[in-house]
Amino acid sequence: MSASSKKKLRKEQQAAVMTERQKAAQKEAKKLKIYTWSFWTVMILIVAIVAGITLQGPVNSVIDRVTTSIIVGEHKLNATELNYFYIDAINQYCNQYSSYISYLLDTSKPLDEQVADAATGTTWADNFVDMAVENARNNYALYDAAVAAGHKLSEDEQKSVDELYDSMDSYSKQLGYRNASHYLQTVYGKSASKSSYQKYYEVTVMASSYYSAYAKDLKDSYDEPSLREYEKETPYEYNSYSYASYYMNVDDFKTGGTKDDKGNTTYSDAEITAAEEAVKAAAEALAIADNNTVEKLNAAIAEMQKAKDAAKEETKADAKTADVTDPTEAPSDPTDAPSDPTEAPSAPTDATTPKEDGKKEEEKKYPTCSENDDALYSSISSVMQEWIRDTARKEGDITALRYTTKTTDKDGKETETLKGYYVVLYKGSNDNTFALANVRHILVAFEGGTTNSTTGEKTYSQTEKDTAKKAAEALLEQWKKGDATEDSFAELANKESDDGDGTTGGLYEDVYPGRMVTNFNDWCFDEARKAGDTGIVETEYGYHVMYYVNDSETNYRDYMITNAKLEAEVEEWQHGLNDAMKVTEKNTDRVEKDLILKNKGMA
Repeated sequence: MSASSKKKLRKEQQAAVMTERQKAAQKEAKKLKIYTWSFWTVMILIVAIVAGITLQGPVNSVIDRVTTSIIVGEHKLNATELNYFYIDAINQYCNQYSSYISYLLDTSKPLDEQVADAATGTTWADNFVDMAVENARNNYALYDAAVAAGHKLSEDEQKSVDELYDSMDSYSKQLGYRNASHYLQTVYGKSASKSSYQKYYEVTVMASSYYSAYAKDLKDSYDEPSLREYEKETPYEYNSYSYASYYMNVDDFKTGGTKDDKGNTTYSDAEITAAEEAVKAAAEALAIADNNTVEKLNAAIAEMQKAKDAAKEETKADAKTADVTDPTEAPSDPTDAPSDPTEAPSAPTDATTPKEDGKKEEEKKYPTCSENDDALYSSISSVMQEWIRDTARKEGDITALRYTTKTTDKDGKETETLKGYYVVLYKGSNDNTFALANVRHILVAFEGGTTNSTTGEKTYSQTEKDTAKKAAEALLEQWKKGDATEDSFAELANKESDDGDGTTGGLYEDVYPGRMVTNFNDWCFDEARKAGDTGIVETEYGYHVMYYVNDSETNYRDYMITNAKLEAEVEEWQHGLNDAMKVTEKNTDRVEKDLILKNKGMA
């Protein structure tokens, strides 16, 4: 692999962090959400490369620079400065929802001609202005707090600010622009300039830096008693639960109904009530003590389905039989002669002879319950949560739980509708007090591959995979023949791994379940795993030479509690700063509200 290819691959993998399920895991574990608003500021140059942004605001630059758009605390922002927040808010939104942005708004129409909220009549342009104003409030509230606290940027942060002014021209020329001013005016409008953009950048970097520093200091202050105190109110939120469930929809129990000329079926109140009673009876019939294992519950579900199928077939047969003429009756047409009793009987009709479907009864597939093992509490349906978290719950407990929805009409009248029942079987719980993992790895990435022109998905041939596997095996053997220590593994990782920047020794610390892709994750959390273990694991990225460093000093439960506590307290602090920051809106008409995303290459 060439140096440039490795560099590109490393960047892609750093962004992905090999976390195919990280997003879901973070949501379940209530991870700390430190929103770095300056990220989109820093990344706007890259976004412009990828998206081909060519925004040009047809406004007079002099007017933009003297027009006060909003006042945030003691800071007066002119149209140019507000426009930085506005364009970045749009970029952020389009990148976040890039895969389905066209379903949210019409990318071929001006933003100020599209309604984002029918209830208020707010347009998409207004929506993005509101986002820009709120982001300005967030940043300046943090900036002022940082200045008041005497906060200083780190060396790397200060370096990025110091180098910005000089590097902007070279960046811009690489993109085909004359200079930084030309580029910024293309992106942010004719009034944009290097000096005003640098001021914007400095504010957002300081805000982000102080936010992160405050959160780190707060986290460092936590101790064992504070974590135990925090979890007291909702200890179940940090458990995982194993259970099985089977959903029964009330619609499947409806009979009768009236069809209109368009084929739509409506049911009377009596028919709906009958269906509700039927689904309740069926759910309760399954939720009996005898069905206290997954196998027994599935067998009961199959028997119920068989009986249901048989009843349907009997109903069909009765309907067809009713249509067969009684041979003792006279012909309906008086001109027709009665059948000759001497004739041989005709072949049996479908009404009296069951059809052979060529499929034996035992071969038929019947529905089964859904099994969930070690599911985080936050991922469990709210219908089941209260029952499952009951501390008296024991293995084999089973119940039927109503699932309803509520709607409110224009007069404020609330209506509750039964949608169905969940039959839930409890299997057990886990308090998640096991240690997190510290692990090193060397990635040998797949090379070559074929990209699907429709989906963009890249696949690799067996030969390409075998090549990567042999290289991984050779690296592991090389390490074993050397010192075979953690330090020598880290050195080899820095030199050979296709993941990382060559300085971390392939180290991942405090790895929690679900952070890494499946095979990587499963290797780390194998019950037999111990310090010094090595192995080779295949993932969609390639082959990983693994080295298990040791168990982390942090267990999974405390990790989740820490992040939940930190998220809540940082959010409360941030809201306090924002609430104290007064915002006065003067004139926001100078931003490009008639922007068409498609024309500007943003979607």
